Amino acid sequence: MSGFALTLVLTGAVLHAIWNIVAKKAGGGASFVFLYGVVGIVGAAPLVAWVWARQPQHFDATMWIAAIASALIHVFYALVLQKAYRAADFAVVYPVARGSGPMLAVLIAFLLLGERPSLIGWLSVGSILTGLFASAGIAGLLRGQSSRRHLGVLWGLATGAFIASYTVVDGWAVKTLGMIPILFYTACLCIRVLLQAPFALFRMDDLRREWRVNRRAILLVGLLSLIAYSLVLFAVQYAPISYVAPVREISMLVGMFIGASLLHEEVKTSQIVGAAFMLAGVVGLAWA
Repeated sequence: MSGFALTLVLTGAVLHAIWNIVAKKAGGGASFVFLYGVVGIVGAAPLVAWVWARQPQHFDATMWIAAIASALIHVFYALVLQKAYRAADFAVVYPVARGSGPMLAVLIAFLLLGERPSLIGWLSVGSILTGLFASAGIAGLLRGQSSRRHLGVLWGLATGAFIASYTVVDGWAVKTLGMIPILFYTACLCIRVLLQAPFALFRMDDLRREWRVNRRAILLVGLLSLIAYSLVLFAVQYAPISYVAPVREISMLVGMFIGASLLHEEVKTSQIVGAAFMLAGVVGLAWA
């Protein structure tokens, strides 16, 4: 994995962790998701115009299918994620989702996209995934008696399934179909907002209240999520999905320590051990 691709993914991971913490603190629902999607479109518009002027790309039928599929998956992902954050603790939902997502994505990329990581690549991916699940404290969660923590695991796994799905679809669109990342992602954003619009616009009171209460969070999440995932899509052009997906989940490590400070959550020994495994995996992928 090249240093350039690694830098793109790690930067995206930090931004991803930040916007997830902002979203958790906001605790918004469908109106929140709709509004930050609109913000993302507005934020992307100048860059899209510049890219289109330099390198216009006309989508064929297959490209539109990829964009629509990605948009649908992202809508369900965003709604499930916000529901998960309302139902359980960030420290449970986030690491489980970010750990199960890349594990499934690597498996799908291997089975369906024909990616064949090197031995160092496999060991590094395994190290990152081991660190993710160690940090999540999966064994303790499964043995625990707290129904809220069990609920967090279930919601985290559901979120992870959507993460794996859109990771593979988006990687296929960018790598195989040759779609320009920012154009593809903005098209997906527009479709997502259109899909949500009928439900959101019929609840204008909710939209106004959400904007009034969480305006700053909506702006931050909309812009940071746009930048974070655009960086990942650019990275996919230079590295295999089976490498990018696990490295991207370093966001869980960042989120864990930021969350400990902002959300007043305890950092456990298992999380520190997990962090060491994840960092070792990232170093390994840099050489793979």
